[in-house]
Amino acid sequence: MPKLLKKIMSFILLYIVLAVSFIVLIYVSFKLPNERIRGHVAESVKQLKDEGIGYIPFFSQEGALLDTHTDALMLNIALNKEMFENEGTLSKAMECSFYEEPSMVEALNTTVQSDDFNNHEYSRYWHGIQVMLRPLLLFFNYTEIRYILMIVITTLLGIAIYVIGKRLGIRYIICFSITISFMYVIIIPMSLQFSAMFIITLLSIISVCIMESMKKEKLLPYLFFVIGALSTYFDLLTYPLVTLGLPLVLTLLLENKKDTKLSSLIIKTIEYGMLWGLGYGTLFVTKWIVASIVLHKNAIEIALDAFVFRVNGNEQYPVTRIEMLKRNFNCFFVPIAKYIMGVAFVIWIGLFAFFRKNISKIKVVLPLLLIAIVPYLWYIIFAGHSSIHFWFTYRIQAVSVFAVLSAMCLTIKENNNKDA
Repeated sequence: MPKLLKKIMSFILLYIVLAVSFIVLIYVSFKLPNERIRGHVAESVKQLKDEGIGYIPFFSQEGALLDTHTDALMLNIALNKEMFENEGTLSKAMECSFYEEPSMVEALNTTVQSDDFNNHEYSRYWHGIQVMLRPLLLFFNYTEIRYILMIVITTLLGIAIYVIGKRLGIRYIICFSITISFMYVIIIPMSLQFSAMFIITLLSIISVCIMESMKKEKLLPYLFFVIGALSTYFDLLTYPLVTLGLPLVLTLLLENKKDTKLSSLIIKTIEYGMLWGLGYGTLFVTKWIVASIVLHKNAIEIALDAFVFRVNGNEQYPVTRIEMLKRNFNCFFVPIAKYIMGVAFVIWIGLFAFFRKNISKIKVVLPLLLIAIVPYLWYIIFAGHSSIHFWFTYRIQAVSVFAVLSAMCLTIKENNNKDA
């Protein structure tokens, strides 16, 4: 019991450190001078206007759609204007207000050129992206920040592929490469909205592999708690489940190398998933509580109203869960993706017929297939949000693809003398 109590206390301490850090970081970012930021945001408006809402680079599919609307909103918030006169820095950091018009790009243009107060608050999210965005806007405009994101993501992607290959081999590099390609990885650096979750995912993958190589697996529960918390902090509910699913699949693949018992694999899957959810949920609710105290309003009620809408939709946006599932599925599995998966399945059938492993060596397949189901449970729960925003929520199916492809690879011998 003392050991369990000690572990609980360590998570409570970790939660406190994260909550305080989140508040301090967003506060400091909003203390930065606005003059240079305003100039670089003004430079950014032209790029956003040229692209407009609904811009799809390179491809004709909806899955390649850039979220120009939300990127313009983020830049709008970055201007750090007030809703009311003489608001303190902490109030502005908790409120994250913006100027709203029917077109968010036009709204951004208006707020750059006008000294009017903002007219809309957005207190239910942390908006941790501002911790990176506002410092960058001191020196760069939107187009230049995209270039920086491209360098960061490409570098992290290269490291992630290297550590996956180092710990697991080339077959899992192929599984990972197919998975992120289905996410339209090439366009992710072009969007502030999409980049945060992908960066956190890559950092998490690298961290899991490094911990395993250093035999620091005891730190994994804390890692998944932190991943969930960071997902809450930086995301506006795009595809946060990917930050859990891809690192969790890798964790199970690495555990399987140690001949871990099936029961232990299932327990670890549930434990890490719950800790990610605990980090995500507790820090999300913490923002509502802090905002309510600082802003002297019921931010919790505002957030809960939004939560109900994300689950069930409303009269304006009615939800049909079957139709929602079809939209997300078809957005992810475009014809070429279905063809690739079909070819992979045919190749697997042929290899499985002649080179399948002994059943005792592939017990990890069961928890992997359980993970593959989770995105569809997410869709059913958050049906309202997944129906309206299917053109980016579809990406959480990357978890399913990576889990299934990895399970297929696990059933095949690496050579005729191994894994009999």
